[in-house]
Amino acid sequence: MEYARPPLSVRPAAKPGLKPARRPVAEHIAQRLADLFASGELKSGDRLPPERRLAEVFGVSRGSVREAIRALAEAGVLESRPGSGTYVVLGRQEELTASLIAFIGDVRRKLRDVIEVRQIIEPEIARLAAEHASPADIAQLRLLLACQRREIAAGGTGRDEDGAFHASLARISGNQVLFDLVEGIADIIAESRADYLQNEERRMTSYAAHELILAAVESGDGDAACRAMRDHLSSLKQHFLGAAAVKS
Repeated sequence: MEYARPPLSVRPAAKPGLKPARRPVAEHIAQRLADLFASGELKSGDRLPPERRLAEVFGVSRGSVREAIRALAEAGVLESRPGSGTYVVLGRQEELTASLIAFIGDVRRKLRDVIEVRQIIEPEIARLAAEHASPADIAQLRLLLACQRREIAAGGTGRDEDGAFHASLARISGNQVLFDLVEGIADIIAESRADYLQNEERRMTSYAAHELILAAVESGDGDAACRAMRDHLSSLKQHFLGAAAVKS
């Protein structure tokens, strides 16, 4: 059946200007759904509030909510019906709870794995880039950072510029195998830049880290560039997974 009113638990708890969720939005939505189902406010067959309402409540973009809902639909928890809305499809509380718990674990494990791969290869890419960067390369990196700054200031995520900055470092490294490797796993690496993982803190932290990396590359200091990239990715992992990161 369609929902008659927004469940109490999805009403905004603060005045306009809500801060974005600090956990990945997909995980945040999954946990909220589990809470609503456990309290009886959301039942099998109920329709979720519209994306616009959820975006307002979670303090994120509608695109982020859409991507999170798509992931939950792929996990078999929700079903999107064109022209009608998004519905809870599991029949029993224990089924929904188990599926949501499994989904949260999968999100965190996959994200952890992606970041760990980046931690293995990208610090050395930054080191090599510092050793090989030409004035033209530095100019290109500066342009990418300027574009990222403008995109963030305009309310965007800056994810495309973020990805382009890291891809450019791989090219500048001068190591064709490393560049081909990064290109080959670009779609996997993009998992750590998905819209539903973005919030203001992530965007600004990423931009500031890129500035430090670029400064080291421009100075030709490979060790400093390596450290700056390592710190960037460690901060990223801490931001998303916290001190109690999911273990294998």
